[in-house]
Amino acid sequence: MRGLEGRDVKREEEAFADPVFEGPAGAPRVGIVEGGLGSRSLPAAVRLLGGAQVASLEGVSAATLAPCEALIFPERRMPATFTKQQCWIIWDWVGAGGRLILTHDAVGYRNHPVLFPWVCSGGTAHVSGTPVDLVWSPDGSPPRVRVTPSFPEHILLQPCIRAEMTVLAVSAESGKPAVTGAAFETGRVLACGLALGVDAQRSDAAPNDSEMALLEAMLAWLLR
Repeated sequence: MRGLEGRDVKREEEAFADPVFEGPAGAPRVGIVEGGLGSRSLPAAVRLLGGAQVASLEGVSAATLAPCEALIFPERRMPATFTKQQCWIIWDWVGAGGRLILTHDAVGYRNHPVLFPWVCSGGTAHVSGTPVDLVWSPDGSPPRVRVTPSFPEHILLQPCIRAEMTVLAVSAESGKPAVTGAAFETGRVLACGLALGVDAQRSDAAPNDSEMALLEAMLAWLLR
């Protein structure tokens, strides 16, 4: 699943409930796919930041993605449930202007496919007990934020050399990319090597203050 092979194959979509968005009228609509690390805690975190309408999505289908302007797709707790049909749906949605965040292994590491190799070629390694430095801010000023992940492991990323890439955060010890973003067709994809919204035991938990700063910067880059 490193490319668009099979994109024209007939697809049979699963039926999911329509997403219900909560937040300020007219604000960007952000969907968060259930069944992943942080899926239960991230909706409240995004609402707390303000400036977005937020909904939990039962699953990935053209119907559930259609009302979303941005999508957070966390690492799957059961990677086998992520199908080729869902890959095609996400590709089409981003290509038509959708804004996507992939977290932790969902960037393309271990049992997860490299979903957007034209943006991020996946993870190269994982490190534990090392903080992450936020190096991007909307106004271009030095953010001076050191992120201490609640879940101590993060993935080091291999950006696509052909992409016009933005590095948002780096692993503090090596300086290697930990959060990167780039355009794909008319949309945007952001690969985040951190597992946001979970604690050290992989249980869903509210992000800490430094993780909230990172999440805010990620959404600012994605939705600008």
